[in-house]
Amino acid sequence: MPRVILLALLLNIAMADADEARAAGRVEMVIGGLKSGDAAGQSLVIELDTSYAEPTSARGALSKVLAWTPLVDDVAKRVGVDRALLMAVIDVESGGNPFAVSPKGATGLMQLMPQTGRQRGADDLFDPGQNLLAGARLLDALLATYGDVSLALAAYNAGEGAVRKFGGGIPPYAETRRYVERVMGRVAFYQR
Repeated sequence: MPRVILLALLLNIAMADADEARAAGRVEMVIGGLKSGDAAGQSLVIELDTSYAEPTSARGALSKVLAWTPLVDDVAKRVGVDRALLMAVIDVESGGNPFAVSPKGATGLMQLMPQTGRQRGADDLFDPGQNLLAGARLLDALLATYGDVSLALAAYNAGEGAVRKFGGGIPPYAETRRYVERVMGRVAFYQR
């Protein structure tokens, strides 16, 4: 029975006063379908561990990112890129939305520009598998080039030219610095 409840929580099935319950770190559900016995009509109370607070502020974004775990695990093994890093990039770039398109035209889970996607083997950036594989290949190449996760992320965000322009360091762009910081914070979360 607890597995069913956990699944319901992960799928964000509506519950009465769910927002208040989650905020309080306590979820109470009445288990239906029991005809008799001690548990019939009784509530099951689940205390949530609030130390694993959601890393993103958008409601449901964490569950959208976690939904891609099997695909991320597969791609991480195939390409050799840390799964927590891939999850963190997906979290920050698209919030787990495979149909996300940025104002600059970056597309899909890993927010790749069409030319970059084609260079890394993706002809349909809205296909989560192609997008994730192309993004992982790009990250792998950047990690090999720079030998440092922060610099690879800076190049992923601002471009390799920007990293070269600033002497092989993180460019002084506020957006890029925030991006590197956010992704690194998410990496720590997804390593748990």
